[in-house]
Amino acid sequence: MELNQLKTFITVAEEQHLTRAAERLFTSQPAVSAQLKALEESLDVVLFDRTPKGMKLTPAGEKLLIQAQAALDAANLVVSKAKAMKGEVMGELSVGVNSDLAFLKIPELLVDASTAYPSIQLSFINSMSPDILRDIRKGKLDTGFFFGSSTTNDLHVVKVADIKTAIVAPIAWQERIHQASVEELGAMPWIYTTERCPFYHLTEAMFGEAGIVPSKAVFVDNEESIRQLVKSGLGISLLRMDDAEQAEAEGWGTRWNGVPPSIALSVAVQTRRVQEPILQAWVDELSKFWTIDESDLPRQLVS
Repeated sequence: MELNQLKTFITVAEEQHLTRAAERLFTSQPAVSAQLKALEESLDVVLFDRTPKGMKLTPAGEKLLIQAQAALDAANLVVSKAKAMKGEVMGELSVGVNSDLAFLKIPELLVDASTAYPSIQLSFINSMSPDILRDIRKGKLDTGFFFGSSTTNDLHVVKVADIKTAIVAPIAWQERIHQASVEELGAMPWIYTTERCPFYHLTEAMFGEAGIVPSKAVFVDNEESIRQLVKSGLGISLLRMDDAEQAEAEGWGTRWNGVPPSIALSVAVQTRRVQEPILQAWVDELSKFWTIDESDLPRQLVS
């Protein structure tokens, strides 16, 4: 039994599909099949049922998957600890980003990290919060930012900030928006995010408490698109406070005088990986630019 076989087993179990697993592993489908066959022969156990819909774990496969993951994690930790013992944290780290890099303080972090951890290569992948959480769970991302909450045990969550929000309207609606009631706001045309966005649920909760169904003019899933549609005069939307302040400074937007709910901005890593030196280094960098509660920090980072 080889570690590569365990990695293949885990990836196929996560993807439930040989082709998708091969794409993740940067290899061919026949190579994946061969790895699985070799592992099953060495263990003398059938790990998967091959079905028309894909690869389904057998009962024995489900039991061994937990042990396989633990074995692979232990091997990876030995390698990363050995590198750290040499005085240098090394490796590649893929980070999901759910907003613009300046807002997430990525440029400042990169400048500092290039000195503090020169042997870590960071890659940033634009995505949406729910997709970032999914991809961290699947191992497609090492870590990532997300809005909202996650309470599942498989993810360790580090909250970096509570983000204030504001309802922003086109500048021409200034008199109409400032003192509007919640009922009047709901009747105005809204530039809405899609259901997969945490801001969607934040807005729905705000109106739901008042028993109001807002008028949804259009749905978009991109922050810049929302800003452009508000700017063009098509409707109002819930934006981050910094976006609202920028809209007013640039003269194309105006804020409602009320106070919408804030939303948490957090970073997640797999719980089983929090002791890896490279992820410890990542959280260390975050703590330099965000105010993080010590209770959220992995134990080795708490002095």
